[in-house]
Amino acid sequence: MKRLSNFLSLICVILIGTSVAYSDTFRNKNDQNVAINGFDTVAYFSNSRAVMGQSDYQVQHAGAIWYFSSQKNKNIFEQNPPKYTPQFAGHCANGLSDGHLVLADPSLFRVIDGKLYLFFSKWGRAQWAMRQSSQIALAEQNWTEFKTSF
Repeated sequence: MKRLSNFLSLICVILIGTSVAYSDTFRNKNDQNVAINGFDTVAYFSNSRAVMGQSDYQVQHAGAIWYFSSQKNKNIFEQNPPKYTPQFAGHCANGLSDGHLVLADPSLFRVIDGKLYLFFSKWGRAQWAMRQSSQIALAEQNWTEFKTSF
């Protein structure tokens, strides 16, 4: 009986550790471990557009390599990574609001209330032009459920 109890305790530790690791690890990265296909996450805020970063300006954060288009943007990110990290570990915000987990296309985005949301398709991004508060609430609720199921 004690072995069974120890085994079940070990399984719980593994499952809890996996869900914590998933939520703390950025998921939208390529085979070279580069986040958001190398786009400069600070540029979404400062330039209001998707700008490709360069490997000359890179930072390790949340299990991924982040590229930036300038030393200035790299420094800005290093001062406050959570502010510039896309919501939902880089998954499509619209997909999450609809209950689906799919990685997003980093060239399709919206900055809403100082947070970066990525989308899988132009249609999904268009869906978020209206009812943003309710879309965000649904996505956050579904994201919480997805995170705890891993």
